[in-house]
Amino acid sequence: MTNRLWWMRAAHPLVSRFPGVFYRAASAIAWFTWMVRRDLRRNLVRNMLPLCDGDVAAARRASRRALRHVAQYYVDLGSLSRRDMSNFEANHLEIFHAERLQVLSVAGPLVIVSAHTGNAELAIQALTFRGRPFVALVEALEPRELAEYMSKLRASAGGTFHEATIGGVKAMVSALKQGQIAGVMGDRDIQNTGVCVSFCGREVKVPRGPWELARRCGAPVLPVFSSRKHGDQFRIDVGEVFTVNQSNDLECDIREAAERFTRLLEAHLRRDPGQWTVLEDFWKVHGCGTR
Repeated sequence: MTNRLWWMRAAHPLVSRFPGVFYRAASAIAWFTWMVRRDLRRNLVRNMLPLCDGDVAAARRASRRALRHVAQYYVDLGSLSRRDMSNFEANHLEIFHAERLQVLSVAGPLVIVSAHTGNAELAIQALTFRGRPFVALVEALEPRELAEYMSKLRASAGGTFHEATIGGVKAMVSALKQGQIAGVMGDRDIQNTGVCVSFCGREVKVPRGPWELARRCGAPVLPVFSSRKHGDQFRIDVGEVFTVNQSNDLECDIREAAERFTRLLEAHLRRDPGQWTVLEDFWKVHGCGTR
């Protein structure tokens, strides 16, 4: 059993009852981790530099906030089982362009695409608490015991979560064909099958899955970005709904949709780079060009 799994299980009874205390504790843990994990600190600063226009001091400040948000994500997860999702939107979310959420009341499939900012999982769970089932793709984790425990926590507030495998993708397609909502991430190409786009002046691979799903199932796309204000209070920015083209050129259609989303993501991150909770060296791992 990994140390992370042991601590999550041991702390869960208290985290679920006293999340406020643990949000503050998570901030302290993040500060300590920042001080002692040089490799992690390096990755985070490198990730932030293009978003901060090369300003190293700003990148360091943003990366410290990002690490704090990562730590607080685990408090979100541990407290889900006791959350009342029927009023979470009203009490915890500040929504910008809420009128664009009207698409949630329209019958038929819908793909919500987000990124690793704030807590996108929690935002989608709250926003879809309107009588419609949803499914989401998440990264496969090892060991399996940790993956199963994380899945259990994620599903405790509603929704069905599948790992980003062939089986998971098939389940997503099936759900969309039944008119359900699918939630996917559009920033990290964890399957290494992505499409190359320009992001912050660099060429990187981003996932093709969201756009293939939407195109295949004829589902509109709703971009949603989450930002953590403090603790369990979030700002949600809702983008305009759009559709993926269905021309005779599959790759062109996918790249066009990916580029559109990436432009939205870049604008969102430049406003507050510290919301981006990506821990690997993003530009190295996902780079696909010479810049």
